[in-house]
Amino acid sequence: MSTKMIKGLLLVIALIAIGMAFVRFNRVILPEGAVPVVWDGEVCGHCKMHVGDPRFAAQLQTTAGDVLNFDDPGCLFDYLQSHEASVHALYFRNYDEDGWLTESEVGFLPVEDSPMGYGIRAVPRQTPEAQDIDWARRQVVNRAHHQHGGS
Repeated sequence: MSTKMIKGLLLVIALIAIGMAFVRFNRVILPEGAVPVVWDGEVCGHCKMHVGDPRFAAQLQTTAGDVLNFDDPGCLFDYLQSHEASVHALYFRNYDEDGWLTESEVGFLPVEDSPMGYGIRAVPRQTPEAQDIDWARRQVVNRAHHQHGGS
């Protein structure tokens, strides 16, 4: 083998190794489950208020590895309505018990007062009279429509 061929082969091997290292070290590792929230230490990804009442918190995890916390489920739905986000997972704090509910486990009920006034709370889907996630999204859209003078 000539010296030029050996140098060319070594260059190709080096480029492949660099490419593999770049992919390996820049790979996004997505969380499994909800990421812990520092109550009153993090701001809502939508309204920028402090996330302080665990009963109403929600969390968006994107496929890019971003984790956004929200102080009200309505803020999460408003955020998704106005931002393009590739969703990895959605989590909602259980209003009645400590813990998180996944998108497939969650149901929603009206509530008199929520941090940002959307009037919805997350409960387990099997809770009597609980509505699905599409109902909750409609509540948020209808609220925004009504507040902006829509008919």
